[in-house]
Formats: sequence, structure tokens, C-alpha cells
Amino acid sequence: MSTRADVRGGAAVFLPLATCVMLVVPAGSVIAADVPSEPEQTHTAMQAVIVTATRTETSLTNVPESVSVVSASEIRQTPADSLDEVLRSVPSVNPPIAASYQLHPTADAISMRGLGGTRALVLLDGVPLNDPFFGYVQWSLVPLEDVERIEVVRGGGATLWGNYAMGGVINVITHVPDHREAQLEAAGGSYGTYRASGHVAAPLSEGLRVGLDATSNGTSGYQAVDASIRAPIDVPTAFRARNVQMTAQFEVDPTLSGTVRAGYHDNHQRLYTRLSTNSQRQWNFSADATKRLGADSVTATVYRTDSRFLTDNTDTPSGVLPGLAEFIQNRHETPVNATGASLVWAHESASWLRRATFGGDYQQIHGTDFGAIFDDTGRRIRTDIGGGAQMFAGAFAQLELDPTEHVQVLASARYQYFRNYDGFDGYPGGAGAVAGTTDSGFDPRLSARYSLTSSIALRAAAYKAFRAPTLDNLFRAFSTPFGIFFGNPDLKPERLTGGEAGIDVTTQAVRAQLTFYRNTIDSLLTSRTLGPAELPPGFFFGSRNINAGSARAQGAELEIHYAVTERIDAGFAYALADSTITANPLDAGSVGRQLGGVPRQSASASLDYGSGRNGFRGAARLRWLKKSYSDNDHTLAVDSQFIVDLSVSYSLRGRAEPFLQIQNLFDRRYVADNSGFSAPQLGTPLTVLAGMRLQLD
Repeated sequence: MSTRADVRGGAAVFLPLATCVMLVVPAGSVIAADVPSEPEQTHTAMQAVIVTATRTETSLTNVPESVSVVSASEIRQTPADSLDEVLRSVPSVNPPIAASYQLHPTADAISMRGLGGTRALVLLDGVPLNDPFFGYVQWSLVPLEDVERIEVVRGGGATLWGNYAMGGVINVITHVPDHREAQLEAAGGSYGTYRASGHVAAPLSEGLRVGLDATSNGTSGYQAVDASIRAPIDVPTAFRARNVQMTAQFEVDPTLSGTVRAGYHDNHQRLYTRLSTNSQRQWNFSADATKRLGADSVTATVYRTDSRFLTDNTDTPSGVLPGLAEFIQNRHETPVNATGASLVWAHESASWLRRATFGGDYQQIHGTDFGAIFDDTGRRIRTDIGGGAQMFAGAFAQLELDPTEHVQVLASARYQYFRNYDGFDGYPGGAGAVAGTTDSGFDPRLSARYSLTSSIALRAAAYKAFRAPTLDNLFRAFSTPFGIFFGNPDLKPERLTGGEAGIDVTTQAVRAQLTFYRNTIDSLLTSRTLGPAELPPGFFFGSRNINAGSARAQGAELEIHYAVTERIDAGFAYALADSTITANPLDAGSVGRQLGGVPRQSASASLDYGSGRNGFRGAARLRWLKKSYSDNDHTLAVDSQFIVDLSVSYSLRGRAEPFLQIQNLFDRRYVADNSGFSAPQLGTPLTVLAGMRLQLD
């Protein structure tokens, strides 16, 4: 059996394309889009929260949602090489424990509220970041330096956002130029880690502003396999990524404006051994325009993504002990494209019906995986082919109601239709052309908020959501010399029913949220082991994706932000995720166990000091995770961990800012990834990064 293989998972992405998500303060965050992100602005920001999960701007006190935002200032002060590391401090957000650039890309799952796998929707400026074929999230597409803020909306969000938003929505908002500016950043540190970026922006005319961003980052990697089990072929995981993006903002007149973006991304990874490599190239384009007509507004958005993913997976040659030598056993190349559009109309009113929003959206995905299979002499044995197309179309409506002075209500619903077609199964024992399938669903949501006092409010919500299987789940297989792991074109979407209740506390110095939630999932996507009679000739083990059984995810999340002084902010977050499989006829041993990849408990704390535009800034980040398991049968353990990160910087008249960031200050060693496909991988050791930011405008 191969010791290196890709990891299956994910779901197709479908959503309305909008960038408006409500902002609420997490630990250490500053939260208004139009408020400077300096520490001394914290008190102002806590009173000026705007921008909403309803896709239009709304006061914080008018929206009953459980949400967080991570500001640009907090991102700068968090020692991290990728955005998934920043998100670890947000309660109920569950990226992999190992850093994304240390994992096979298809293992970069993202979930929320203990749902496991990839069951959260990630957007980049309102456009899907989840890979359209596999569903994973390539976090290197989002350079840290380009991010204006990250908005997180927890709870079933399919009503407005469509597929994938079972656990919630994460929207990464990048910086958009609004005046002439030029910025440079360069940094380097431990294990050959580096990053460099440049940004320029300028007005070309009164109604047109353009910007250009270019970034490059990477690492030579650390040795992730413990010395006691390290094999001769094990090497550090190396990674590099490059991004270029052009942005143009236009304003034809005060009623018509929009943004156009075009970008290119590529990355390359050496994973675990010298021959295990991955690379990806992607072009992306998006445009949006908003027309305002008195109390009405209409927003149209379109986007296009073209990418090509290449992965080499290795095995041990015949007659050689594992770990002493390797050869490329399979090489998978996956070209994929996605095209989408949305149209949203909103009407404002001064009556108890404050706003009505109606919209529709469409997305089409095409992708095929070509798997070249080799023997240990380098001879190609065969080429496996699998892929197809998906089409999603949906319509939604939402009413924002203020029936009394103290009560706010959101009532929304979505009708969703999707189709899988042009499927092809060209694997050993495959069926060739696959008949198309269709499905549909109705997903309502009702949320309410009641203000007990000016500082305390109660809120509750009930909702339904869904997740459709990806092209990977449906049509793709991968193999080892004696094993094969199939997709399944007959898969049905997962269905979630859930609810939550919580309390918000907001004062001049404190912002706190406590939320309790419960979700159930039916038609849970999993796999079953194939019997000898079900395997193609030459294979002795394998599995097939199936819908089987159900799961329950319930728990609590607490988030507190406290502005201790004008310069000192403190934060604390805690999440309890009681996530178990409640029925699984094909694996009774997994019933009642915590879902794989979901720690039952996690906590984080932060302390930030800032002296304003000039002077010293410092931050400390602490996070703790309870021991967990990578699999549902609890055979692959992931260690408990307690990590301390530090960062310091000094701003010189707002022009130059040298900085120092330290990850894992006490050099804790712990197993962070235990997939079963390779030796257990250790988490990031003590790492130091030093650099300089320059403001040139």
C-alpha cells in the first residue's frame, strides 16, 4: 500500500456573490469598515459596527446573528504564515490543526461548529475560495498583507449563501484602493521562511481608481516526522506561492459604482518526501456593480475561475523496505473552471418592514481528473479518467422586520436546484459515461433578537442548510498498487437542521457573545469498505463514497473583547463541540464517538498593546486544543496542545515599521496531523520571523 496518497473530501461551492457580512468584535479585533484599525480606535469601533450578514449595511443591534470579524490590525499582530493560522483563534472555526502549507492541499478542509470535514463556505471578496472540484481551501491564494478584514458568520447560512454554508460563512475582504498609496513589506526567518509584497494604487481620473498587488512567500520547511520514526526518504515540507492582482474601482455617477478584479496565483509544494509534490495555477476574474435608485439598490456580480492542479503521490519499490526508497506511483492532473453570477435587489423602508431583499444566483463547474499510474520502473500502466459538470441555480428572499423598538426579526428562504451531468467514470471496473442526476431543496431561516436593555440582548435562530457532493466525491477515484478508492455518482446532498440561542452584552468597554447551538445532519457523506467481489481485478482492498447514517453537533461558544484602556485590549474565546455520529450501519464502532478532526474543546486568549500611529505595538496569543482524533473510529490520535505566540513592532511616523513575530514560543512538540497515509506529522516548532513594512506614499 502506498505510504503517500491524496485525501478525499469536500463539496461543490454554490453561493450568491456578495461581500457584505455583519461585523461583531472577537478578542482583540477592531470592526468598522470605515474606522481606522489603530488600537486607540477600539472604543469608537465598538459603537460603530456596520455591514451585515443580510447582504446590505445594517446596524449591529438590528441583526440576530453569531458573528466575528478579524481586522487588518489583528492579522498584522498575529504570528502566522497563512490565514488558516489566523482563524484558529476564532471560536467554532475548525481548520486542520497542522498549518495548511504543511498538508496535502486536498486535506485543507474547513468546518465550523464541530461539523467536521469541509462544511463551511469560504469567500474571497464574495467569490468562492473553496476549490470547485475538491472543495478544499487553498489559503495561499490570500496573502496576509492584502486582507482588510475577515468576517465570520456562524450557523447554517444556506438561505442567503447556498451550498457549503452548513456550518457558516467566512468572507475574506481584501484591501481596495481609495487614494494614492504605495506599500512594501519584506520578512525572513526560521526554516527559510520568507514573504515579500508590494502594493501601489492611484486615481486615473475622478471616477476611476486602480491598484496592483504582488506577493511572494514560502518556506524551506521543518522536519515534521519525529526522529524516533524518521525514515531516510523523509524531508521537510517546502512550499512557495506567488500572487498578482489588479483592482479597479469605478464610479460613473453617485448612483452607479463597482469593482473589477483580475488575478493570477501559483504555488508549489514538496510534501514529506522529495518526489511527493503538488502544484497549482489559477486565473481568476470578478466584477460587481451597484445601481442605487432612491430607496432601492440592485447589485450584479459575475466571476470566472480557471485552475490546474497537479499532484505526484509515491510508493515503495518492490523488494525495498518502506522508507528507504520511493517512486512516483500516480500523477493526477485536474483542470477545472467555474463560472458564476448573481443579481440582488434590496428595498429600504422607514416602516416596521425595514428592508426587503430578493436575489438569484447561478454557478456552473466543469472539471476532469487525469490519473497516470506507473510501476516502479517508471512505465505508465494506465491512465484513469473521471470528471463531469455541475450546475446550481437558486432564488432567495429575506425580510428584515422591526415589529417593536426592542425586537428585530430576519425571515428568509431559498429554493435551490442543482444538476450533475456529463459524468465519466474511466477507472478500473468503471461504468464509462454516467447518467445525470438532479436535486432540489427548500432552506428557510428565522432569526430574532430582543433587547432587554441598551446593553443586553437575547437572540435565537432556527434554520436548514445543505451541502452537495463535489465532482471529486461523485466521479473521481484514486488508487495505490493494490487498493482503489471510488467516488459515487449516486450521492445525495447532506441535509442539516439546526438552531441556536444566545446572549449579547455590549458596553463602552466590553463586547461579549455566548451562544448555544444544536445541529443534526442526515445523509452524512462517508465511505464503506468494498468486499472482494466488488473490487476490480488486481485490487485487494478499497472503498466507495456513500450517504450513510446521521450525525449531531451541539455545543457552546463564548467570545469576549475587553478594552482595558485606550491602548490595551484583551480577549478570550472558548468553544465546546460535542459532535458525534448517531447512526452508521456500516461502522457501528463509530457511533457515539467524537467526529474525526474536531477537538471537543478549544480556547484562545489575546492581549494587545498599541500606542497609535507612532510607537510600540505588541501582542500575545495563546491557544489550547484538547486531544482529538483524525478518524471517526479514534485510531489516529492528534495531541493536545498549548501554544503561545508573540509579536512586536515599532512604527516610525507611520512610514516604517520593523516587526518581529514568534510562533510557538516554548517550542512545544505535538502531533498535528495523523492522516494514516503517512507518518504522524508534528506541528510548527519555535519559529521566528523578522521584517519591515514601508509606507511610501
